[in-house]
Amino acid sequence: MTVTQYPVIINVRDRLEPLQDLVSWLEEVGQQNIWLNDNASTYEPMVEYLNTSPHHVVRHATNLGHRSPWLSGLVTRLGLKQHFIVTDPDVVPCTECPTDVLDQFRDTLDAHPDIDKVGFSLRLDDLPEHYEHRDDVILWESQFWKIPGPSGYFVAEIDTTFAMYRPGEHHQNNKALRSAPPYTARHMPWYQDSANPTEEQRYYVEHADSLIINWDKKVLPAALRAHLQQLRSPSHQVSLG
Repeated sequence: MTVTQYPVIINVRDRLEPLQDLVSWLEEVGQQNIWLNDNASTYEPMVEYLNTSPHHVVRHATNLGHRSPWLSGLVTRLGLKQHFIVTDPDVVPCTECPTDVLDQFRDTLDAHPDIDKVGFSLRLDDLPEHYEHRDDVILWESQFWKIPGPSGYFVAEIDTTFAMYRPGEHHQNNKALRSAPPYTARHMPWYQDSANPTEEQRYYVEHADSLIINWDKKVLPAALRAHLQQLRSPSHQVSLG
């Protein structure tokens, strides 16, 4: 059976282990047009991985952040005339996710021209207690599981977690759908043992741009804390009810 190929742009910066899992999954479902968009990684195992990767590697002299696929011109280069995928390196589809998920995303975009992108919902029911921000993650992410959309989807914003985009530019985060189970993925940093970080996790946090990372910090950014406080407020709970 012929597998439809989509350009897959993975935004990379010093986080290797989940990237390897994600690339392995993409290879297993037959995707070959994989682009590793490297934002000046310095973690030596990552540098070596990129040096030996059989996939496309695009290197930048500085860390362009989560908007790097757009700022670097890679989206313009690959996605003006075809559906394409952009993802962070640490979002990995669950093992039970059907292998036709990318074609499902494509069909959903084709059926709903008002939607700019379709991506995974992120699993929350198995987050470990040893992850220090577990409760905050569940509170934050639960809002993206609330509004039913077309069959099998929720209406929910998507930033740079794994999603397929319709051809073109100027996509809007709020014109998005997230898939319901079994089409789910895990955000792998939410499974780490906060009290016992690995060498890779320590290196990533120590060398990351403090304005970019959120859930990896010991203390969450002020803006995120403020949003979480709003979600906890009685008035917000009433409005949701």
